[in-house]
Amino acid sequence: MSNRRAYPRNQSRLYKIKSPAQLADVLNIKKHQLESLAKYSNENYHRWTDEASGRAIQRPKPMLEKIHIRAAQLLGRIETPEFLHSAVKGRSYISNAEQHVFGQPTVKADIRRFYPSTRAPAVFHFFQDRMHCVGDVSGILAQLLTVDGHLATGSSVSPILSFFAYEDMFDEIENLALRYECGMTCYVDDMVFTGPGARRQLIYDLIKVVRRYQLLVHKTKIFRAQQPKVVTGIAMTQRGKRLPNRRQHAISQRFKELKSARTDLERLRIMEKLIGQLFEAAQVDSTWYPRALQMRDERRALQRSISQRSQIIN
Repeated sequence: MSNRRAYPRNQSRLYKIKSPAQLADVLNIKKHQLESLAKYSNENYHRWTDEASGRAIQRPKPMLEKIHIRAAQLLGRIETPEFLHSAVKGRSYISNAEQHVFGQPTVKADIRRFYPSTRAPAVFHFFQDRMHCVGDVSGILAQLLTVDGHLATGSSVSPILSFFAYEDMFDEIENLALRYECGMTCYVDDMVFTGPGARRQLIYDLIKVVRRYQLLVHKTKIFRAQQPKVVTGIAMTQRGKRLPNRRQHAISQRFKELKSARTDLERLRIMEKLIGQLFEAAQVDSTWYPRALQMRDERRALQRSISQRSQIIN
């Protein structure tokens, strides 16, 4: 059990909001600004396509982003099931993976295009039927927290709101896991089941549950009991947590970029990215920590060298 400061939903400031004026107060914004943002919400996003994944990204512009951040903070304080590890204080992709120890079979499955498939009506349903806000308030929240009728892929509120919008579905999935004698975790759209019943029939039944909510399951995978398994980017092995080969390869490629860099400024830019990768790797596997510290020291030395040369020239 984690020591998270959470409370029942009926203690949330988002619970039983009775008017747009009260909503504006809760979101720390003026009522006329709230109504204007809701009316023109689709126009208040930066939009681009991620080159690496090809995904369409929608990120709220500054004023709307403040509302999304505030809503995420308030929703993030509400009690959630033990199986949820995303958008929950004290939990992460690492704590998610740690629940699936080596030595038992595991089933993995994702929900396809979860944010684009989480529609505004599901958000409205959550605020009206679960949070007991009045209809016009629920409508405003659905407008404010979605873009083009679905959750935004680049919003801070989407990770927690995607769970609450389909809370009924996740309740059914948890019951399914219990029926198959499996421990379950969920990290946004990534569901993992470990236990004696982690087999293909569980996947078939999971697909049926998810389909009833007009969503699709994909990227299913079964790991045998004695097989290393990658869960939310972490390899769970007989020796404990390890960095998957894919992430090790990415670090190796970054070192090659650093070696072939032609200027000190280019080296600094690559070092910044590499240091982030190494410290993140060290959170999973402590054997990476010395390399992270060494790279940080090398960056500092290079920064001093650049600064000294600059002073001589000036």
